[in-house]
Amino acid sequence: YINPEVSMPQSEMARYAWAVYGSGRRYNQVVSKAHGMKAIVNNIYSVGDYFFIDYSLQNRTKIPYDIAEVRVKLTDKKEVKATNSQTVELTPAYSLNLARKFKKNYRNVLVLDKLTFPDEKVLRIEISENQISGRVITLTIEYDDILNADGFDSDILRHLPYSYTPHIYK
Repeated sequence: YINPEVSMPQSEMARYAWAVYGSGRRYNQVVSKAHGMKAIVNNIYSVGDYFFIDYSLQNRTKIPYDIAEVRVKLTDKKEVKATNSQTVELTPAYSLNLARKFKKNYRNVLVLDKLTFPDEKVLRIEISENQISGRVITLTIEYDDILNADGFDSDILRHLPYSYTPHIYK
């Protein structure tokens, strides 16, 4: 059964996401630090009509981080107080890791529909905690980084584990 509305089924997204998860880090310039947290973009791949964004979080505090929500936004690069800023909220098509709490390290692969946007905009991934402190870490991905996304080739499927489950920590 082939549904023309769905360009890639979720089982295939999971397979590619696991392969991306197992591959080595290629991006070094997209890093963010705040509140004892460090967020890093490891890889960005383009597969068919989707982008696979692999990111890691490192917690350098002694307090575990409870993820309340992960938001993906397309926002203006420069926000001036006097002008209207147009923000578009994007919904990931798939998320590999569904864990909501971690102590030291966390890694996830988000799958987004393929998109293009002007140079004046950036893609922001906000990971927030619902505590009173409200620790929020934001990863800002420039359009050049999206344009330089690696094409997915069959060599990356070598990193696929022999047996994989659709999600980590349901």
